[in-house]
Amino acid sequence: MRCPLFLCLIACLAAGIARADFLLAPESATVAPGGRVEMTLFVPNDSAQERSFDLPAQITLRPRGRPDAPSMVLEATEPQQAQVRLAPGEFHRARYAGTLPEGLAGEIVLEPVDFKAPPLTFVIGAPEGSLAGEPPSSTSAQATAAGETPAPDTELDPDAARFASAFSPYEPNYFSAGSHGPTNARYQVSLKFRFFNPETKTPFLEKIFFGYSQNSIWDLSSDSKAFRDSTYRPSLFFLDDTISQWTFWGTKLGIQGGFEHESNGKDGADSRSLNIVFVRPTLTLPIQTNHFISVSPKIYDYLEDEDNPDIAEYRGYVDLLLKIGERDGWQLATTLRKGTNPDAYSVQLDASFPLKNATFGNLGGYLHLQYFNGYGESLIDYNERVRPQFRIGLMITR
Repeated sequence: MRCPLFLCLIACLAAGIARADFLLAPESATVAPGGRVEMTLFVPNDSAQERSFDLPAQITLRPRGRPDAPSMVLEATEPQQAQVRLAPGEFHRARYAGTLPEGLAGEIVLEPVDFKAPPLTFVIGAPEGSLAGEPPSSTSAQATAAGETPAPDTELDPDAARFASAFSPYEPNYFSAGSHGPTNARYQVSLKFRFFNPETKTPFLEKIFFGYSQNSIWDLSSDSKAFRDSTYRPSLFFLDDTISQWTFWGTKLGIQGGFEHESNGKDGADSRSLNIVFVRPTLTLPIQTNHFISVSPKIYDYLEDEDNPDIAEYRGYVDLLLKIGERDGWQLATTLRKGTNPDAYSVQLDASFPLKNATFGNLGGYLHLQYFNGYGESLIDYNERVRPQFRIGLMITR
């Protein structure tokens, strides 16, 4: 009975999302990297009474599924009132424009941060001047005049763009090595796939994902350099990063919930597996301009744990994730677990520092420092306490 009740809970949460306040209409759905984006904000009064509406001085759009990507800020292109009053059935238009942040490519989905409105899908193509129907750049014209063959225009494959836009990072992706005893490495690969395109008529469906995470511990001290254990976690879940937002300090609440399988792919005495249903609210509070703190408890219950019936004694029923740091700078993530056994607990610290600066030669990713202490770093050792582990490496996404 737990699964149907849990799915009903998720459906109720999705049904509680308010419909759009405003509507944004871009001039074009195709834009060059770093290009200018222009759009119109429509403010409708579809109520039966006269109403007043506050017009935003600027509009912030956040890339969906790209927490590390910068947001785009649109400014009003012409003088406007701070507030308009509309009769029933009337609407007001206001013009805004801004520059697309660098580093975005393919098909992206932008969501308004400060008010409810349908998400916008953009296809980021070749730089301006190389699109079909536009005159060639001066460089191309000079090359043609000199008798040289100009470089072919770059065309974006729509299928490839849609495929790429459906995938995004899920949990952190990293590779780090270290020891407190035998030398070992630990890495994680984690992605999620969005089943429905953002243009779907049912907003609930575009928030359903399939996730896959694999975490492995590699014994580098042994002669054969064998893997100590690998954990595979496919999952199906609903995810809304901003189910509610308050003007108070810009605080926002996200929600995630679904089903997850976890196993180590082994047979016999070494086999470990479990199935859970979970819900994960995430509360994010901004600090100053670019800093934040977030609290994200993953609350779960076991549907099946035949291979390890006592796992709750060592893992418990909650994974508490705490984060603090800069949105584009250093971050510290702490994951805490407490089993029903009084002595069973685990603590994992993950610190990350951007490598994209002159000191490190503008490398991609982040410097990763990891510390683990407690029970169950790997699924095969869920009921064993390991020595504290220290590692250093590269984090690709966080």
